[in-house]
Amino acid sequence: MTSRTPFCRHGRDQLLHHARREGTPPSIVKGLSRTRVFHQAKDPHQEVERQLRVRIKRDPEYKAFREKTTTLTVLGLRLPVMRKIEVAGFSFYGEPPDTILDVWNRIWRQTSTHEVMSLPLFYYRRHKHNLDPVHWKQMKHWIERVENWEHADALCQLYSIFFERCPKLVLPTLRQWNRSINPWKRRASIVSTIYYASKRRTAPSRKTVLSLIEPLLSDKNPYVQKAVGWQLREAFKLWPREILAFLESYVLDLCAISFSYATERLSRHDKDALKQRRKQRKRT
Repeated sequence: MTSRTPFCRHGRDQLLHHARREGTPPSIVKGLSRTRVFHQAKDPHQEVERQLRVRIKRDPEYKAFREKTTTLTVLGLRLPVMRKIEVAGFSFYGEPPDTILDVWNRIWRQTSTHEVMSLPLFYYRRHKHNLDPVHWKQMKHWIERVENWEHADALCQLYSIFFERCPKLVLPTLRQWNRSINPWKRRASIVSTIYYASKRRTAPSRKTVLSLIEPLLSDKNPYVQKAVGWQLREAFKLWPREILAFLESYVLDLCAISFSYATERLSRHDKDALKQRRKQRKRT
């Protein structure tokens, strides 16, 4: 006689309560009400993986596109679907914040599935107001598993929040990453400073930002090169005169892709002047 796994009504009730609290669409809540949550789902990794896999739809073109960007297993779920699954919640969402952090930390370290690694990033983006030094202590190690730009940039957005709130705590780690042989750490060391410039956020000092960018101006990794240009572009929004002077000083050190990103917001006159200097170097 085959033994049956006992049904856990409490787990499902937690799931429904969280989903309603988060404003999950009624159609999804209705589906969750029919979901049978079992005691074995107390393994959060299995629970998360299962919730993703039951939503898989045949989408070979999108799956193939995702597989080009990562070495992880790809399920082929689109971002809006993954976000809905995360917002709908899991049984452990009823636990205290430190327990939820431990669960996500364990899942991040163990999973080999691209979409599973995306979910804790979605979760903490929604709960960014809760990020504190305790979270940083664990999440700063998440960079060790990054091997694609999507996870890298989503994680850097969270790191930029840590840096904004606890600069003295985070800066020494960014300086270490700035010298790392790991290109994703080098990329994170600069993208985590400004990310996207906004009046609603407190920017770090210009000196700090440029001190991290300058050692990477001649970096050979294309993802680092893009990050250099991206962050110079964002820095220009905050300090246009000073960043223009920086670009004038280092215009010959920037690779083509860094130069392209960095000069996006310059006036036509200033951009053409810098281009002319680069052309003159090629002729000599």
